[in-house]
Amino acid sequence: MNLNLIDTHAHLNFPDFKDDLEQVIKRSLKNGVTKIICVSSNLADSAKAIEIAKKYPGIVYAAVGIHPHQTDFQEKGSLEEQIKQLEELVKNNKVIAIGECGLDFSPTPPMEKDRNKKDQIFLFQEQLKIAQRLSLPVCLHSRKALDDVLLILEKIPVRGILHCYAGGKKDIAKVLALGLYFGLDGNLTYDVGLQNVAKIIPLEKILLETDSPFLTPQPYRCLRNEPKNVKIIAEFLAQLKGLPLNQLAKVVTENTYAAFFGKTR
Repeated sequence: MNLNLIDTHAHLNFPDFKDDLEQVIKRSLKNGVTKIICVSSNLADSAKAIEIAKKYPGIVYAAVGIHPHQTDFQEKGSLEEQIKQLEELVKNNKVIAIGECGLDFSPTPPMEKDRNKKDQIFLFQEQLKIAQRLSLPVCLHSRKALDDVLLILEKIPVRGILHCYAGGKKDIAKVLALGLYFGLDGNLTYDVGLQNVAKIIPLEKILLETDSPFLTPQPYRCLRNEPKNVKIIAEFLAQLKGLPLNQLAKVVTENTYAAFFGKTR
């Protein structure tokens, strides 16, 4: 079965893949995952994502951005300087999206510097403005901050994908009202609460993502995640929705083309 699935969120630019990236991509293609969007967390990751997209044209595409966890990295320059550098990276023709960016108001782990909410909001808004000017989609990170993220998006509307959606049933209508897509990851295979939420998200608004190397699906949770595992997520979601796998794959792939490329195939 030729599925032509797309992993809409993978961190191939992370050190986890430095030794076997070629094999990782080959395994993805073998499992019907024909395109991968390499998402970034900071400026260095963004430059690396562009390099990887150049090396694997037609397979890997770059998303460049600054994750909210990066707001305390002042040695990389002021926030304004980082935004200027990001604007230069976005000019590369391998870039198809901004991200991941957003807000993360979850408790800061011990021994880490508290993340400044004001800085997070500034970086998020500035990245949205870049996306808006260039008509690019945004890979949105939201953790313990969905109401704030959606409020900002009402003021700076963009095409967007809520990465690893965890908002629950009550927020689905709000997300749909903004025209956003829902990213579903490997935790769908073991999180019963998320499964109940996924059942009522309209299929035409769902995208599949791995967040590799994180969120590995069952039955491989103790191993590094890879884009090839989109197939496992698709199989699980097809069963959850009561659809044949090829039908589900066709719909979510069309969704991805509309979300990231502004068109259908």
